[in-house]
Amino acid sequence: MQGTKRIILAAALSLIGAGTFAQDVNTIINKNIDAMGGKDKLSKLASVYEENTTSVMGTDLTSKIWVVNGQSMRMEMEVMGSTITMVVTKDTGWMINPMMGNSDPQPLPAGQLKQSMSQMNLQGQFVNYAANGFTATLLPPDTLNGKTNYKVKLSKSGEEYVFFIDQTTYYVNKVSSTVKVDGSDVNGDIALADYKKTPEGYVFPYTTIINSPQAQGEIRNTLTKVVPNQTIDPKLFTKP
Repeated sequence: MQGTKRIILAAALSLIGAGTFAQDVNTIINKNIDAMGGKDKLSKLASVYEENTTSVMGTDLTSKIWVVNGQSMRMEMEVMGSTITMVVTKDTGWMINPMMGNSDPQPLPAGQLKQSMSQMNLQGQFVNYAANGFTATLLPPDTLNGKTNYKVKLSKSGEEYVFFIDQTTYYVNKVSSTVKVDGSDVNGDIALADYKKTPEGYVFPYTTIINSPQAQGEIRNTLTKVVPNQTIDPKLFTKP
């Protein structure tokens, strides 16, 4: 009888512990969503227009980006007097790069296409993460730039993202990603900083720093202009 009681008690404690753990990870996720403007407001973010300055290998490049939530993205980057154009939709992606001696659209490599498609989610990966097939796990906290951060992992087949979340502001300070492409893992880190709220109530990181083996060094991006819910001409995403 005593042994049975111990088994029942252990099972009950394990269920309580599991429930508390799940509640903790979702509490952190929900606080991040609130910090970014709230689920209701984020659900109404239909499009974004951005202007950026990107510093890479000692050179500053300017770019313009149009994104329609979950549907399409266009980037135009000025490089040495030429314009590199990249377009991604739900189904495909292509690029025109005159610096490669070709003015015709070329298909994006699989890895670049997969990573670019994730950037079309303007609501952020935490909103409706379970409905999108992800599982959330709370990892042990970690120190980043001298501050302790929560760590939340979102994962599903072929994709894994670890978010470092500030314990005070609940902004994401860093995202480490692993995406499987053609059977190989593609890794990358993105640091995010300088969060600001727009007059419309949306919050954006104005500084992002990308580090990955593919980038061959640090890429620093500074957001200079952002316009939420701008009307975007669908023709921008049509292949010439």
